[in-house]
Amino acid sequence: MIFIPMSGVLVLDRALASDFPDHGSVSGAAFGIGQLLDYLEGAGVAEVTLARLEWSFFRILEHTRQPRALYRILATDPDLFVELVGRVYRPKNAPSSAKADEQTVALAQNAWSVLHAWRPRLGEPGGIDSQNLRSWVQQARAELATRDRADIGDHQIGQTLSCSGLGADGIWPTEELRELIEDLASTNLESGLVIGALNSRGTTIRGPYDGGDQEWVLAARYRSWGDAVINRWPRTGRVLRQLADDYERQARHEDLEAHARASDV
Repeated sequence: MIFIPMSGVLVLDRALASDFPDHGSVSGAAFGIGQLLDYLEGAGVAEVTLARLEWSFFRILEHTRQPRALYRILATDPDLFVELVGRVYRPKNAPSSAKADEQTVALAQNAWSVLHAWRPRLGEPGGIDSQNLRSWVQQARAELATRDRADIGDHQIGQTLSCSGLGADGIWPTEELRELIEDLASTNLESGLVIGALNSRGTTIRGPYDGGDQEWVLAARYRSWGDAVINRWPRTGRVLRQLADDYERQARHEDLEAHARASDV
């Protein structure tokens, strides 16, 4: 029997239409769903169909399979990014609304998960093309402003671009993003960059008496980068110096914790 690709799409659509269990109880199904999506991708199913399915199953597959089609569309279509932001955050001047229904809450949770997982590296496969970065950001900002989400939109754009990669000089972020930071002069975007960069570090492993050794190294790196770019890209330099300050605070805290543990021995 020949497996027809669209039959696989139908299988996943029927799963979504049924009384599907909650995400926590279907973790065992993630492998099979991921394999089916891989097959459909290899069989040439339309990217928009794949992206729709990846969106629907995102929270099930979040830690097992990257939603490649969904991320590619996000990288080329800022309107989709705006739609996700709109599902998560209310307009700035909107009055308090009544409690949302279950479907609205579920869509918002899904959108939040996608927004906080998507960290494209500029110019790499699945990321925003470096040459189109400015137009992508401008289009997203314009639409977010019309929806009264300019401030939170800038903050979210900053978080999204926080993993943009290093520039040709070996300094984060890329030169294209540095130029954009200077031109936009958005404190919300810059704040998002700082939060995104800090969060991208993930969990750390250290000995009980290591203190803030790791954080002191990071603080020194960001401060040296800030000093190197401050004259040409002053706003970017201040972002880097803020990161250095944040890591120095973390380092002092870890040093105090390690000292306290050593004193108790």
